[in-house]
Amino acid sequence: MATEERYRPGSLGDLIEMIVDGWQVDRLHYADDCAMGEGDAHVPAAFIELVRPDQGRYGLYIPDDGKAFSHRALISLFRECPHIWKHRGADRIHQMAAEVPMATPHEQDEWSALVEPFPGALVFSPGTLRAVDVIDEVQSAGGVTIALTTLERYRDGARLRFLLQAPEARKRRQMQLLDLVVTDDRGRRYSTALIDEHHDRDRLDGAYAIGPGIPTDASGLLVRIAGVGDARKPDEAVRGPWEFGVQVTHPLASAHA
Repeated sequence: MATEERYRPGSLGDLIEMIVDGWQVDRLHYADDCAMGEGDAHVPAAFIELVRPDQGRYGLYIPDDGKAFSHRALISLFRECPHIWKHRGADRIHQMAAEVPMATPHEQDEWSALVEPFPGALVFSPGTLRAVDVIDEVQSAGGVTIALTTLERYRDGARLRFLLQAPEARKRRQMQLLDLVVTDDRGRRYSTALIDEHHDRDRLDGAYAIGPGIPTDASGLLVRIAGVGDARKPDEAVRGPWEFGVQVTHPLASAHA
């Protein structure tokens, strides 16, 4: 993550200055072990995305050098914000589980009702997370490349993350996914809604909400994207289709079997 263009090196002083200047923390990812590049020392670091209505989005990469306000204190500032993720290493997770026993979550056994309003009523938080399936599939058609990266499955739905690169696109509205359809291997069709997008020149990084929750009898999804372009000008869109087969695992269900 440290090498991604969206994150620029900074300090906790830079973060506090931006917050005072009206920026708000939108995303916070914390890693116990990362480096800026090859050969650099591995240290804990925070990846922070901030937003301000009049200036857009800005990302900071802040390594913990042990000389300033600790990252533990920084994380604690956002303890009551469930949509901000706090990533920890496996050793620390096991230690925390031993100190504070956690309730065991359960996956959906059957096809459930869609939460309303969708997608606003979906809760994407560690407490409702069931599993994360790594996809990392890439397909190209008509000069447009689409990659599905991960499927995050929660109690009442899922979040599908994607990357889109369209070198010929000149405007943001020309980089919209058209007619994204998700079905499972049982023939059920899911509702979808775009909930996040970040534009960077000819690249779009975003996420779709999927509902309802994926039940344990589904072992795979088919994600089909009909085209890419301006939804108001479908005749000018780049047509695919792009089709991705996504394997779904149910570790929690297996553990309870």
